[in-house]
Amino acid sequence: MMPYWTFEHNLKYNAMSEISKEIKQIEKREAELAKIKKELLDAAKKQKAAKAELEALYKKSGYESPRKLVEALVAHYGLRLGGKKPGRKPAGGRRKRTKITPELRDQVKAEIKSLGSVNAVSKKMGISYLVVAKINKGGYDKLK
Repeated sequence: MMPYWTFEHNLKYNAMSEISKEIKQIEKREAELAKIKKELLDAAKKQKAAKAELEALYKKSGYESPRKLVEALVAHYGLRLGGKKPGRKPAGGRRKRTKITPELRDQVKAEIKSLGSVNAVSKKMGISYLVVAKINKGGYDKLK
C-alpha cells in the first residue's frame, strides 16, 4: 500500500501554493493599478475642466489673443515671469573673481572692526564670506 502523502504530492502542493501566491500578488497589483488609473482619470477630468474654464475666461475678456490677456494680467498684478530676480546676473554669466589688493585687505579689516561681523562685511562689500574670513584670519597679510 502506498502512503497517502508522497513526494509527488508534495511537489504538486508546493507548485500550487507558489501559483496561488503569484495569483494573489497579481490581484494585489491589479488593485493598485486600478487605483492609479482612477486617480489619473480624475486628474484628467479636472485638467479638462480647468482648460475649459480658462478658455471661457479668455473669450469673456475681450482681448485679441491669450498672450495679450496674460500680458495685461502680469502688468496689472506686477508679476515676474521666469523666476528671475531683478538685479541678478544671467544664469550663464560667471561671477568675477575678487582681486585682493593690500588696499582692499585693509578696507575689509576696517569694516570687520566697525561692523563686527564677517557675514555683514561679506554682504556689504559683495565679497564671498570665505574670502572675508580668510582676510580676517590673516591669510592675505603677506600682500605688500
